[in-house]
Amino acid sequence: MAVGSTMASQFSKDGKYFAQFSNDGKLKIWETSTSTFEQEFTPDFHLTSPCTCLHFIQQDSDSKQNHSPRKKKRRESLNVTAPFVALGTSSGLLLLYSISRANLDFTIDSETNQSISCLSWNDGTILYSAIDQNIVSWNLDKRTIRSKWKAGNEKLSSILVVPDSNKILTASRNIKLWDIDRKEVLKTYTGHSYEVSLLQYARNTTDAYIISGSKGDRLLSVWNLSEKSKDKNAVASFLMEDVPSNISVVTEGGVSNLIAITRSGVAHFYQHTLNGKCNKPIKPKTTLQIASDVGHSNAVVVPIPIVSVFLHQDLSLTIGHGSEIVLSFENVVLNECEKVQCLIRKDPRVTVEAKDKKVTKIRTPAVDSNVHYVTPHTSSSTGTAKRKGDGSQEVPMEKRLENLQLNKLDSTSKVPKVDNVAQLLVQGLHSKDKAILRSVLNRHDEKVIKNTIKRLPMPVIIPFVQEVTGMIQGKTVSSQIGTLWLKNLLQVHAGLLLSNPELPDLLGPVLGTIESRLSLLTPLNRLRGRLDLLVSQVGASNSQNTEQTEDDALLIYNDKESSDSESEDMDIAPQSESDNEWVEESSDNDGDENNEQDEDSNDDIEML
Repeated sequence: MAVGSTMASQFSKDGKYFAQFSNDGKLKIWETSTSTFEQEFTPDFHLTSPCTCLHFIQQDSDSKQNHSPRKKKRRESLNVTAPFVALGTSSGLLLLYSISRANLDFTIDSETNQSISCLSWNDGTILYSAIDQNIVSWNLDKRTIRSKWKAGNEKLSSILVVPDSNKILTASRNIKLWDIDRKEVLKTYTGHSYEVSLLQYARNTTDAYIISGSKGDRLLSVWNLSEKSKDKNAVASFLMEDVPSNISVVTEGGVSNLIAITRSGVAHFYQHTLNGKCNKPIKPKTTLQIASDVGHSNAVVVPIPIVSVFLHQDLSLTIGHGSEIVLSFENVVLNECEKVQCLIRKDPRVTVEAKDKKVTKIRTPAVDSNVHYVTPHTSSSTGTAKRKGDGSQEVPMEKRLENLQLNKLDSTSKVPKVDNVAQLLVQGLHSKDKAILRSVLNRHDEKVIKNTIKRLPMPVIIPFVQEVTGMIQGKTVSSQIGTLWLKNLLQVHAGLLLSNPELPDLLGPVLGTIESRLSLLTPLNRLRGRLDLLVSQVGASNSQNTEQTEDDALLIYNDKESSDSESEDMDIAPQSESDNEWVEESSDNDGDENNEQDEDSNDDIEML
């Protein structure tokens, strides 16, 4: 059973050991039969050059007996019968860790200073890996690089050696079958809309197949490796509710038995005979879940995620469940008659808390309700202090005043509402806090969504698009809310997104998900979406022009005459009839002069 390793965890070939990287860059190894934590290894450069992938190297006892003595003698320099763990780092170093010696055996430098993204090994002392766009062959016996060639223009995300052949499979989004000796591409498969993260080999009585899974698709695709088959599309697919994170396959009697672990920690078991093209996705035969034993009916049942699984030849399972801190292993036999099988186990977090409690002989005395507590307020021997006969103490007036709430809201008062959550969204994107992002993005008010997107700073636009892409790939409610956020983002920041040269890679997963779900998408719907985007842009530009015209004044007039002359005019009053006549005449004359001045001022305004 060959596995393409791009993950940070893996079972050994016989299922006896399980290795995993922790978040702090340490290698942890468990023995699955006893569910005990065996070893922990910390590389010297785990902070500057952390490990990126791992792969077990161990030869079966049957294959050991089949080798000739001459070949066995040549392999004494590297005893592959003992379990090793090959580690790839971000700086291009290959480390070989020996479980039997519990120490690092040797190190090989690729001299590329580039990250090793995945590893694959089948038999012998040749190990294959992917470094950026190149396939690298490592000779573990001579501790050198055997060969290296370029595999395309895309960065490789997974690699798998085809057993009993001179062929190898590489994958980015599409999958390629290579001839190792000639270094030529024999066949190219369609692949997935996201980067391939899982490759698994399966074989029935006649043909060989490859099972692949990606980082964003909720399907496991099956491809035919036979030279007679010219089909480049998937011949079958296995359906699940979330993205797969780990798979294990056993073929017996022409029937392929597959178990897959999803990102949410649920195991799905499938049985299917790969003998031709299957048009409908294959649904799981049995679903396995683990829940915690809460002890009483009113408490909330907490699910325990399944981290990894190994399928044996007798179709029994070795599952690892829990978390990175507390990981437990056990053997499970599936009940194929049940559609959903739920296992009840103790919560590992509760077990850890119980172990951390120290055993003490100190006993806390029992306290009666009539006990009187002496405080600085009640211990003072003043004449005004009084104690109640029931043993309780009176609360001082100072404490009572502190507990008063003078600014309580009336029942009729309105609670202030916020029209945007931009600051909280920026904080969640920087800290990658799922709780903050969930509280912000689970909103249906389109006004709040639009105001929030308008106030987002430019550096967080791309992380925000990636977060919304994950929502759209989820279930119905999450996909609906994510689509609403993406719609308003495209309407507000269309110009910024169009200026980004990485726009196809950024929006490619979203478009692939939308097209896969809306298979009946017509050109009329596409035209409607483009018109909505165009109308929103025109409306936004018109609103900006309106705001500018309202803010700018058409005319500014400054009166240069002093206010003293006005006050003097207001103090003048007629004294007699003759004075009244004089005032009337003077007012007429003044009126003519004022009219002339007004005409002159109007001419000046027109000149301005």
